[in-house]
Amino acid sequence: MARPQLEFIPTGPSQAMIFKIDQDIWPVYHYHPEYDILLSLKDHGGEFLSGDHIGRLQRGTLFMNGPDIPHALHSGKPDESDWARPSLAVIQFSRESLGEDLLRKHELQAVRDFLDEARFGFEFHGTTAEQAAALILAMEHQSSFERFMQLLRLLHLFAESDEKRPLASPAYSPSLKERDISRLDLVLGYLRKNKTGAVTLEEAAAVAKMSPKSFCRFFKANTGKTLVEYLHELRIGDACRLLLESDRTISEIAFECGFNNLSNFNRRFRDRKGMTPREFRSQNPIDPAGQGRSLPRSVG
Repeated sequence: MARPQLEFIPTGPSQAMIFKIDQDIWPVYHYHPEYDILLSLKDHGGEFLSGDHIGRLQRGTLFMNGPDIPHALHSGKPDESDWARPSLAVIQFSRESLGEDLLRKHELQAVRDFLDEARFGFEFHGTTAEQAAALILAMEHQSSFERFMQLLRLLHLFAESDEKRPLASPAYSPSLKERDISRLDLVLGYLRKNKTGAVTLEEAAAVAKMSPKSFCRFFKANTGKTLVEYLHELRIGDACRLLLESDRTISEIAFECGFNNLSNFNRRFRDRKGMTPREFRSQNPIDPAGQGRSLPRSVG
């Protein structure tokens, strides 16, 4: 695993934004002072972490990280290393790179207010996500000027939309010390690898080279969750994917995802999703006819 680090993004007085199409996702737990908008271009069958939020990473997932909120993306499938099937469209910018004088203009008040709200990040869905995906993918063949204007349109769309949910909780306050980020990245990698097994506090603390008591404080401060809560979220995320993408029984899915009994699985699932696994499956069917549908514009 690559060493985690503060990512330096070359925006500033001479460049308002970065737009790029990435072939693969970057799993390193990292942060930067810029906002970034990420659109998943294929089904990774994995999850993304943004602050203390864990979400599903699938085709069409669209979210925006707030400044200095640590985040990472993890695929449940091997990278294809195929430019014909890129992984992500990425936009990165800061308030400073856009220009505080510009943002103070009356015409951009909605955008300015949205950026204030977005400091903890948002995930977008519904019509907003579809319209935003079209705006983002059109950037690939636009000039720098056109991309800048497109970014303002995109931010205005986000500002006016009710189809968004916050990511990191308002109480989330990470440590951004390089040593802590590196240590946490090792622990998160260990948890992803062993999430279906019986992970103990002592084992996780040993990975971080900390005492169990110190590790508990460290993990809670940097993820906003206890070790058990984090593991349950990883497992529930896997269960959601299997409920949607397979015809396995709920019992089979529960045990495959690391739950040792069905009643515990049902209780944990309801706590996090507000419904039972059976209700989730029935309310979120995958439409086989829609699986081959393209995003608003193809890339590559």
